Amino acid sequence: MSGAWPTGQPPLRPPAATARALADLARAGYQVLDEPSMQVEYEIRHGVDRPRSLAATVEQLPDEAMFAAALASTAHGSGLIVGTRVGDSRPPGPAGGYRSWLRVLECTDYRASFRGSDRPNLTFRHESAEEFEGIICVEDEPRKMLLRHGLALLDTLRYIAETGLHADAPLLNLQCPAQLPPNTFTDIGSHSGRSAGPARSSSIAVRFTFALDRPSADLRLQIADRLARYCAERGLGLWLRDTRSGYRSGNWFLVTPHDTTVARRCYPRAADHHGASNAAQGCLPITFVGPARPGATHAILSFLAQFPQLGALGCTMKPLNELTFLHLQLAVNGATRPRITAVNQALTQIRSEDGDLDATLRALVPHLLREEESGQARREQVEHLIGRAGDYRTAVGPALTVVADHVTRRVPIWLSWRLPYDESRLRLPLVCLQRAVDRLDLVDADAAVPPRAAGRTEHAQQMPSVEYLSCRGIGKSLLWGKAKLSVPKNVVERRFAGPNATAQLSAELQRAWTAELGQAGHVGRPGELSVSPHESWLAHGAPLG
Repeated sequence: MSGAWPTGQPPLRPPAATARALADLARAGYQVLDEPSMQVEYEIRHGVDRPRSLAATVEQLPDEAMFAAALASTAHGSGLIVGTRVGDSRPPGPAGGYRSWLRVLECTDYRASFRGSDRPNLTFRHESAEEFEGIICVEDEPRKMLLRHGLALLDTLRYIAETGLHADAPLLNLQCPAQLPPNTFTDIGSHSGRSAGPARSSSIAVRFTFALDRPSADLRLQIADRLARYCAERGLGLWLRDTRSGYRSGNWFLVTPHDTTVARRCYPRAADHHGASNAAQGCLPITFVGPARPGATHAILSFLAQFPQLGALGCTMKPLNELTFLHLQLAVNGATRPRITAVNQALTQIRSEDGDLDATLRALVPHLLREEESGQARREQVEHLIGRAGDYRTAVGPALTVVADHVTRRVPIWLSWRLPYDESRLRLPLVCLQRAVDRLDLVDADAAVPPRAAGRTEHAQQMPSVEYLSCRGIGKSLLWGKAKLSVPKNVVERRFAGPNATAQLSAELQRAWTAELGQAGHVGRPGELSVSPHESWLAHGAPLG
C-alpha cells in the first residue's frame, strides 16, 4: 500500500489562511509584545521505573521551580518524567540574542536527568479544536515484547503521524503501550446488561489523538478510511472513539478486528540472522523537544523508520506549553549486558558533541543496530528532518535492560482531577495521591526487595505504577489532570474480594486521596477527584495540549 489518498477525492488541506489561523497569529503577536522574552524551561528524567519516583520528584522541587505542567509514563521497566514552567532567565549566548539549550544534570547506568529551555510556538493552540482519537493494536495477546513488534510499532507511529500531516490535523497525543478496549461495540455498561471486568492495563498498541481545526464528517471519514485500509492490510486492530452524543473518552467502536496470523507474518526481520522472534532485551530512551509545529513528529519518525532493522518499543508524545515532547524507547538489537554498557559509553561522546538533530541521530543509530545491519541515512530523509525539526534538542539515554511485563497481570485504575490552582501547583495532588496509594498498602507481600544497586525489576512489578499521567494548570485558576495507574491483579484480589474488586479499590483510593488532601489543608469540593476502573466512568478528563 502506497499510503496515498484515494484517487478522485478532494485534498484534505484547508485553505492556507483561515479565520482560526489569523486569530491564533494575532493572539501570538499580542503575547510576544506582552512578554517579549517568553521562554519555557523544562526538565526531563529518564531511568528505571522506581515506585514513588514521580511524587518524590515534585516533592523535592522548591516552590519557585515547581512544574506548571507535567507528563509521565512507564513501559518495559523504564520511566519518563517531563516537567515545564515559564522561565525568565536567559542562557549564555550572543549579546541580545536567544538560543535553545539542553544540559545533562546527571547520568548513570540507571538514570539520567536533563534541563533545558526553548521558545514555544505560540500559534500552536488547539484547546477548542475537536478531537479524532483512536487505538491501533499490534498484538492482542499478552506476549513478550519482540523485535518485530518494535518494527510494527515504529511503522505504525510513522503512518499515524503521516495521516495527521496529510489531513492538516496536528498530533496531540501518542501513547504506547496502551489499554485495549473491550471486544464489544460499546463500552462497559452497554444495554445488553452484561458486565465485564477491565482489560489488561496495557497491550502492544498505540493510542493517538488528532486536533481537527476544521472538523467535518468528510474529513473524519477520510482519515478513518486511510487508517482502516492500513490496518486491514497488516492485520492490525483499529478502534475509534465514539463521538455520539452522551459518549465520552473511553467509549470505543471497533473498525477493523485484529488478525493475529496476518499481523505476525507482516513484519519479518529480513536482516536478522538469528530469527524473526527475537525478544527485545534492551532499549534506549530518547526524548525530542522543540517548538510545537505540524510535521515535526512525522519528520523524526520517518527518519528513524528508514532503517529496516530499527524498532520502537514504546512512545509518549504530547505538547506542553506549546513545546512538543516526543519520547521513544528505541530497540537495541542484540542487547547483551556488555553491549548495553558499550552503548552507554558511546553516548558520552554523542552528548558532548552537542550537534544538530540529524548529526545526533546519524551518530546514534549505528550503535542500536548489529554490525551486519546497515545504518546509512538517505539524503532526502535528512533534508526533511532538518526542514521540519532541525531546531529540536535531544535528551538521550541511558540504555536500559527491557523488563518483560507480560507475565504479571495488571489492571488499570483511571484517575482525573480538577483542583484550584495555587502556589503548590502540581505538588499537592501528586504527593497526596502517592500517600493515598501507600496508605492502602498495595504491595505484594511475597515480593522480595531487590538489592539497592539494581533497585527495580521484579519488585517494581509487584507495586502500583503510573503508566501514564498528564497534568497542567489552566490559566491561574484550575489544575487539571488525568492518569492511569496499573496495579497487579493478584494484589487487588488479595485485598478486595468478589467480582467488583477493582471498583472497590477505586472507591477506597478516592476516599484515601480525599483524606490526604484534607490533611494537607485543602478544602475539597464534590467532583474534584474521580477514580474508576473504567476510563469512560471518570467525572472529567484532561484538556487538549
